[in-house]
Amino acid sequence: MSTMITKDLVCPGCKTAAETTLWAGITADKNPEIREKILDETLFDFKCPECGYSARFLYPCLYHDEKLGFMVYFVPDGCPGKDGGDGICEKFPQLAGVKKRLVCSPEGLKEKLLIFEAGLDDLAVELLKLAMADVLKTKYGKNTEAGYFCCADEDENKIGFSFFLEGMDEPVRRVTKMDAYQKTLEIAGQAAFDGGEGFISVDENFAKKILDEYKA
Repeated sequence: MSTMITKDLVCPGCKTAAETTLWAGITADKNPEIREKILDETLFDFKCPECGYSARFLYPCLYHDEKLGFMVYFVPDGCPGKDGGDGICEKFPQLAGVKKRLVCSPEGLKEKLLIFEAGLDDLAVELLKLAMADVLKTKYGKNTEAGYFCCADEDENKIGFSFFLEGMDEPVRRVTKMDAYQKTLEIAGQAAFDGGEGFISVDENFAKKILDEYKA
């Protein structure tokens, strides 16, 4: 169920109270325009109508795609390690079996949507990002600060990512074959992790843990 909240935010620039719409709950099929704001990274943008001051205003929100069977809970200060989704599973038992993820950045929210809408496994994607980050470190001699899935095309056997490396302003774009994803998908399948019915963070740290267990 979609939940829209209207709240007065005090502009840090001119101290004027500006009425702002917040989306605490987003339903994919009912709010396609909000989905687009997530994908173009404008959902959390704030602009004062009086002085023009602009900034990001981050707040928790829950995204639900009933058709594809996934939910993503964005909690700005909730990662890593927070679980449960504020009792969402206890409140709505019909959501049992729905894939539930916890993210702590707007970029992470966007990425999960892209991954699940492409029909991919997010743990396998995280494992592939780890492997590609190692290749980039060898080439550039720099660690990866963040990496994000961008697109996949099975017909063309391609999967693409953007990586942000230490000391580099522009992202490094990399495309590899879907064959590489299939290999990490095998590892993910053997992990058989149990997230219970709560929200879990399937991120870089989670993937490293799974990979260490796989190598052991």
